[in-house]
Amino acid sequence: MTKTQKQRDKHIRLALTNSCEAIKESVIGFDYLTHTIDLNNEANTLKVQCYFNDDIALESAKPQLNELTNIILKELTSIKLNAKPAHISFSAN
Repeated sequence: MTKTQKQRDKHIRLALTNSCEAIKESVIGFDYLTHTIDLNNEANTLKVQCYFNDDIALESAKPQLNELTNIILKELTSIKLNAKPAHISFSAN
């Protein structure tokens, strides 16, 4: 991994951490999120997986999933990573 890629990875992780913390504050039952990405092809390989404590928490958060997706996309846009809603998925632990 090059120095530039390490910096980019750090920025991506920070943006997603900020998203995670914002979501945790607004949604009961949200647990954490994780991601995978190929830094050589960011826009096409990014996958963000969001996890809720259980199926009940996921079900009760369904009306807010678009809002949660927008929180994540906004953070990623702030670091000039143009992700799409299809890159973000939600499931229960």
